[in-house]
Amino acid sequence: MTAKNKKDLINRLIQAKEKQLESQDFIEFSSEDFSILDINSAKEIENYFHGHTMMALPDWEVDFFRWLKVNDPSVWKDLWENEEEPYRVSTDFLHHFIKNGNGFPICDLIDEDNYWFCGRHIKPKGLENMEETGKKIKQNKSLSFEEALLIELLRGSIDLWHFCYRYKVPLSLGKERIDQMHQNDILVHLTDREDLVKYLDV
Repeated sequence: MTAKNKKDLINRLIQAKEKQLESQDFIEFSSEDFSILDINSAKEIENYFHGHTMMALPDWEVDFFRWLKVNDPSVWKDLWENEEEPYRVSTDFLHHFIKNGNGFPICDLIDEDNYWFCGRHIKPKGLENMEETGKKIKQNKSLSFEEALLIELLRGSIDLWHFCYRYKVPLSLGKERIDQMHQNDILVHLTDREDLVKYLDV
């Protein structure tokens, strides 16, 4: 696809979302919509709707939050209980749902401990065995929880809940492992949202 065709496609998508706003107070994106978005086009749409438009979470992200409601209800309540319309977020988060995105970042919990991390949370000791981990990946060998999490963080920020959902790890085990990584000087764990502000890339 040429750059001009891509531009035309994104412009048509924006126009279609504008029409949605005429009949409802939010916009929504289909799987087909997401299939044509990359980081640049997602940012273009975010800039267009910035500050005045909410979007519905995509179906697969709603599935995740339904899982969260069952598996960690107190965190679900912290996020959504006081919202008139759960599962609607600012369009500024659109880029988190495109290919290779890690979903809506859970990093702003008030009553519960936060478990959100980015590459800057990895301590020097945590980077020591990255070469060995890379070899394991090339050889299709299984990774430990710690290895898989560190690899994810080098690719982009992610919270514990999305990580456990993706890799089918029990949340209780995931929290234990992160506590161990923090104690072993591998990973910085900041539980308070005020302490996370300077790290946020949302």
